[in-house]
Amino acid sequence: MSFKIQFGELIPNLKLYGEKADYRVLNERDARAAAGIMFILGSIAFALAFLLKNFTLIRIFVIMFTIEFGTRVLINPNYAPFYSLGKLLVSNQEPEWSGAIQKKFAWSLGFGLAGIMLLVMFIFNLKGIVPLTICVTCLTLLWLETSLGVCVGCKMYNGMINLGWIKKPKIKPACPGGVCKLK
Repeated sequence: MSFKIQFGELIPNLKLYGEKADYRVLNERDARAAAGIMFILGSIAFALAFLLKNFTLIRIFVIMFTIEFGTRVLINPNYAPFYSLGKLLVSNQEPEWSGAIQKKFAWSLGFGLAGIMLLVMFIFNLKGIVPLTICVTCLTLLWLETSLGVCVGCKMYNGMINLGWIKKPKIKPACPGGVCKLK
């Protein structure tokens, strides 16, 4: 495998929900598996910080979270550690393809939250409601993704297209689980 900076892959003759998918796609199963791994590790780190006031693991996790989403968004999801592990864990399953652009949007939100947490924890050394709220938000989003298959960022992306806040693409990519209309 050669090193490629790209987001998603083009699969010739791929059809999603009866429509030709002439756009980059990602395997939703890989993303869900990675979200599950991150949810478990994040929950452990959060519990230690919240219950025992031991912030060591959560500091490590914030750095790992930032590296993960930074790699996914800026380089290639296949090089992100948790995504790669998730991909390995579900490699024997049929892929469930969805549009890559809305995942990039969703993961950009995760990258933004991780960046804010870096500032909050390492620069401003804040404790209390601000980091607690960000952590609970991230864990909730991860839980929704892994347990229910709901990508909140993907829904936001689709909603912003419908509101005209984001330019409508020529071909509207399929959402995970087919929850957004393609026409």
